[in-house]
Amino acid sequence: MLTYLNVSDFALIENLEVDFHPGLNVLTGETGAGKTVLIGAIGLLLGDRADSMQVRHGADVARFSAIFDVSQLPKVRQQLGEAGYTNNGEVELILGRTVSKDGKSKCTINGRLCPVSTLSEVGDLLVEVHGQNAHQALLKAGTHLQYLDRFAGTEHIRNLSAYRERYSRWRSLIAERREIKGDGRDLEREIELLTAEVEGIAKADPHPGEIEALEADAKRMRNTRELWELSSRVEKALIGDESSSFSTGEFLTQAVKDLRGMVVHDDSIEVVATRLESLIYETEDIAAEVLNYRKTLDTDPSSLEEVESRLSLLRDLFRRHGGAFDSVVEYRDKAAGRLEEIEKIRQRAGAIDSEIEAERSTLEELDRKLTAGRSNACLRLKKEVTRELEQLELAGADFDINVVSRLEESSHADAEPYGPSGSTEVEFLFSSVKDEPTRPLKRIASGGEMSRVMLALKIVLAEADMLPVLVFDEVDAGIGGETAGAVGEKLHQLTRHHQVFCVTHIPQIASYADWQYRVSKGEAGDGARTRIELLDDENRVEEMCRMLGDASGRKVTREHARDMLRRAQKKK
Repeated sequence: MLTYLNVSDFALIENLEVDFHPGLNVLTGETGAGKTVLIGAIGLLLGDRADSMQVRHGADVARFSAIFDVSQLPKVRQQLGEAGYTNNGEVELILGRTVSKDGKSKCTINGRLCPVSTLSEVGDLLVEVHGQNAHQALLKAGTHLQYLDRFAGTEHIRNLSAYRERYSRWRSLIAERREIKGDGRDLEREIELLTAEVEGIAKADPHPGEIEALEADAKRMRNTRELWELSSRVEKALIGDESSSFSTGEFLTQAVKDLRGMVVHDDSIEVVATRLESLIYETEDIAAEVLNYRKTLDTDPSSLEEVESRLSLLRDLFRRHGGAFDSVVEYRDKAAGRLEEIEKIRQRAGAIDSEIEAERSTLEELDRKLTAGRSNACLRLKKEVTRELEQLELAGADFDINVVSRLEESSHADAEPYGPSGSTEVEFLFSSVKDEPTRPLKRIASGGEMSRVMLALKIVLAEADMLPVLVFDEVDAGIGGETAGAVGEKLHQLTRHHQVFCVTHIPQIASYADWQYRVSKGEAGDGARTRIELLDDENRVEEMCRMLGDASGRKVTREHARDMLRRAQKKK
């Protein structure tokens, strides 16, 4: 429920604030006083496009704010809470907006900045405005199916919920199948590549540190001749051979003998003699190791070829997979895991078709229930709307509902008949003259007919329509007399399920108001200004007299106004 509205520096409004109440709130006043401006202000708070030209002359920024009581709207509170705009327990929703002369706009919800699109989404949960250039959901053919489904009742809504759940599952399976089969060739190529890589790594069978060891072996094999020659010279120098006239060992042995001779005469040289003697044994050990080393040298050219070939294989493997042993192993493990995953996908591809067919069978059964429920609801809705139109002085009018089954169309084409809400499409049709063909609602030419058809639909769909606030800006277009009284009565009937606002020039409609507001334009120091006031009983009679065409306040007109209000009060 809209409880408060504040507008400043907008068009002719300098500063205006007003409290609203449950029931039927009617705005009356002279033409040009600013009633439609107020509706425009509400539209801006619902996310309508802003025009900087609407900022009041002499001001820099137009400001708008509104308070809604959402205590009786748990679904709205839940949606706002999930979006982060309300906290638990908050029952007031404050919408705010500013529009500057340079065209910039800023929007807030409960003091939190938000884009205008979010403001529009929130507005769509709260208010529907019926009027020129306003939101008229019932004129959009795409919404008619939603209204019909709500009108069909709770069991039908449960069937619709079950259908949508299965539809979502069915579409997910189709998307999964498309992905699997669409990638079929790519998967086969991937399998070939990964299999070859994994097998190649397994065949190469690299080991940690192997490539470093092979490089050392290759280096030694390339220099075997030089290593042989050098090791022979070292051995000859240490221990000599038959062709040698001297050796290091012989020199050391003679030196030790001389030192021992010295020890006989001086014990202090014993340590030196012992140390030199140990060098003889060390020299013999080194010579033996050099001899053994030379024996290990591989002089077979084919051995070097084998090592070089292995090195080439490993270097190519490492280059392709990260340059190190660990990266090769990591790639091998990942490739093997991917192959397992692909195998599961291939197995899944074999089972998914049967699952899709099973889901489609369930979908068809649920769709038949939806179609039957909609057919029954169509008959009831047509009957009830026609009855309401008769009470609104449109006895010769014809209201119809066009139901199209995509199942019939799909038999001649490849189009998929099932959508998120089933296989049927619905559009409301109307004709104001008996025996003339009905046409879509959006093609109704007469403003009076449009107002009454919309009102009749709103009465019938009042319980199905979840929006808490309805605003009618052109409900009196083209009507008068008894028809106007019937429209007023029907507007009040809507208050059983909604808070209703109505801008009108017709006293018969205004007489049904629970709260009547007079919008007027007065002169200020720098120009005209729009004002609004809630009328008490006497002021309301005065306003009704003006609407009846006699602002002089003659007794007969005042009695007529009071009588009109009494009769409306009895019918409410």
